[in-house]
Amino acid sequence: MADRGRGITVRNTRPVPITRPAHADELPEYLRALRRLADADDLSTAYAGCSIAVEVAGRVGDGAGLAMAYSQRSSVARRLGDLPAARGDAEAAAELLAVSGVPPGSAAGALLLSRRIAVLLDLGEQAAADALLEAAGLTGDLPDDPEYLLLRYVRGRLHAASARPGEGLADLYRCGERLAARHSDHPGVLPWRSAAASVLKRLGAAEAAERLLAEEVALTRRHGLASALGRALRIQGQVLHGEAGMAAAEEAVRVLQGTPRKFEFATALVDLGGLLNGARRRAQARRVLRDGLELAEACGSPALVARAKRYYGGATDRSS
Repeated sequence: MADRGRGITVRNTRPVPITRPAHADELPEYLRALRRLADADDLSTAYAGCSIAVEVAGRVGDGAGLAMAYSQRSSVARRLGDLPAARGDAEAAAELLAVSGVPPGSAAGALLLSRRIAVLLDLGEQAAADALLEAAGLTGDLPDDPEYLLLRYVRGRLHAASARPGEGLADLYRCGERLAARHSDHPGVLPWRSAAASVLKRLGAAEAAERLLAEEVALTRRHGLASALGRALRIQGQVLHGEAGMAAAEEAVRVLQGTPRKFEFATALVDLGGLLNGARRRAQARRVLRDGLELAEACGSPALVARAKRYYGGATDRSS
């Protein structure tokens, strides 16, 4: 299979600091090391390493290893904000896994599906994500094993985005319970609190949403990446009222601007633009939304582009 991910542009600040795998049996540990780099937001280096893994797995004919390499590169590309590249790699991984004979409901299948659904959520394609879950037979009870935790989280987000708030909250709160049982309940692992807070806000449970977000912001301020803090602040800006919400949204933009998470930054700009428009600060809203729209288009998210245009239209129709 030809490498589908060569269109993405990344800036490698340093060589991949991991010994290049020479054989198929070295790929799993290599990919785990790359995942740690990605989780530390060293995304350009992680992407370059994933491309090495794709090349090695393809050369040695390791179909399952190639599927995992494509899937991991998809995850990194999504975090970098190149959604078309992320989608291409996720689809390549799914095709390879299918021909490798790995069951879709297995731990490996669940991981690949989780990453693919995360891309579809950023693209705004909830119906396609629902269809994938249905086809994999993973719409019902999930094992509580750690390997299925990411799937439970993205499934909760999918339920929430598809107007199924009860199911979404059930999955997200279960994530929190399982993480607490493993003594690893931190937003850097899974930001379930902010995801649940968004649902609670829409249900009118503002106080509960504010409590969850206050916890997540505090945790990420103490021990978290800037991108995790920026995400929590962005959602806090949508939940809090008045100047407190505006201040959180503005801080989110400042924090995320210095990270490699371009789609998250674009979302923060669009969210802030919407708040500024609602506060009748329309000249400022237009400036912020122009930046957000440009970045959303660069990331390749039709859903975010449409939202930015809708907000921009509101800021233009009644300009001040």
